[in-house]
Amino acid sequence: MAKRVASLYFEDTNIRLLIARGKKAERWASIPLEPGLVSGGVIVDEILVAKKIQELFTAIRRVRTETAGIKKVTTSMAEFFNGNGKIIIGLSGRDSLYRVLSLPPLPDSMLGEAVRREAGRVLPVSLNDLYLAYQRIPGSATETRVFVAAFPKNAADILIRTMSTAGFKPRVLDLAPLVMVMSVNEPKAIIVDARLDSLNIIIMSERVPQVIRSLNLQSETKTFSENMPTIVEEFSRTVAFYNSSHAQDPLTSDVPVFVSGDLADAPDTWKSLVGGLDSKVTILPVAMECPQELPVSEFIVNIGLAVKELGLDKQPGNYSLVNLNALPSAVLPKSVNLYRVIVPVVAVVGIAGIVLMWNTWHNTKNNTGLLQSQLTNVQNQIASNSKLVTQLTAQNQATQVQIQPLKDAANVFVTKMTTLATARNLTTSEVHQMVSLAPATVIVSDVAYDIDGMTVSGFSATEGDVLNYAQSLRNTGGFNVVVSSIDYGSNGTYQFSLQIK
Repeated sequence: MAKRVASLYFEDTNIRLLIARGKKAERWASIPLEPGLVSGGVIVDEILVAKKIQELFTAIRRVRTETAGIKKVTTSMAEFFNGNGKIIIGLSGRDSLYRVLSLPPLPDSMLGEAVRREAGRVLPVSLNDLYLAYQRIPGSATETRVFVAAFPKNAADILIRTMSTAGFKPRVLDLAPLVMVMSVNEPKAIIVDARLDSLNIIIMSERVPQVIRSLNLQSETKTFSENMPTIVEEFSRTVAFYNSSHAQDPLTSDVPVFVSGDLADAPDTWKSLVGGLDSKVTILPVAMECPQELPVSEFIVNIGLAVKELGLDKQPGNYSLVNLNALPSAVLPKSVNLYRVIVPVVAVVGIAGIVLMWNTWHNTKNNTGLLQSQLTNVQNQIASNSKLVTQLTAQNQATQVQIQPLKDAANVFVTKMTTLATARNLTTSEVHQMVSLAPATVIVSDVAYDIDGMTVSGFSATEGDVLNYAQSLRNTGGFNVVVSSIDYGSNGTYQFSLQIK
């Protein structure tokens, strides 16, 4: 069964959380942020944002979604993950740089240092304040091709610290522009994600992001339409830049353009967006089953983060080949290098063995004469010890006779404990069934056992829902339900008590 994944993405105005299992988006929620908590995709107040994260995970427990089209359920985060869930977080990608490097054929052991040296040479900024994340992509026999993303250390470190303060340890980190293209099944395409305050333009070629442009839009802009001239200008500039560096394979009208964000809700602007390129424009697809009520454009980055777990880059099709884990190495789970562990152990054991053998030989040589003289005494002791062995054997047999009753008593206790465990599991199953059958408006506050059965107590907004709940219990065929009382309380709810046998 596919594991659940929680994807978390931070914007200046809100935090978005999406829970997915395999190819299905199950739950989602967002929480608004007061101005100044996050600025330009960078967390400013770690403590307050950590509290917001905790509130968001708590709130999502109350979000109801359809399950198998039959009934609505609510489940705690602990049940979501069962200890096996994965949290994936996203960075905005602002102030980040991306390159495809061409290197000589190299083994993996040398690749990291070679990438850092080449990135330091080709990138227009110092690497001191940047993290590098890279991935080998298909090349040829004569070259090693590597996709590299360089992103601000400060933004990543603060994000990871904030997650830790909130009590969560992320397993994967990625940049928003890279996950937006996860669901695009085209070898060559343009993706435009435009919102009121931000813009991302990604050009894909050979299933690899070749050009990525991320920038903030004017903060004083009140409407999305006011940003359209800037978006059109940046689109045209990005296409022109790509074509100037890929004159042998420029972008033409047959290259599809995919849009998301606020731009997806403004189809009347698409024609002006592509301008002379005259490409077909459609909404950015998703490779995940999403309920109709899920606002896909708002959660497009969260969906992309969750899609990382599907491994589309390894499946047939034209999905992006780039699937990075940009989590800094300092916080990645440490893998055990068996070679480094085994070699020192073997060396120590070998040296200890040699020393022990030499000492044994030396002592044996010195003690041979002494041992020869003691041999006669040992033989005499063996004769006397034989009598003692006979006595101990008789005592052992007597002890075995005493042990057997204790074993029999232990078996009785084991059988009793097994019976009690079975009864406990049955009781737990009944309570779980009674609670799960309660409608959303019926709150079960107490389940009490007595000699006549069980008493279920709680409250509800309407008397009818209590009666429906009692009928649901009867319909299972496993409960004999009697409505003891339904009283309208001073707090505006109906207090009820059910007798169940």
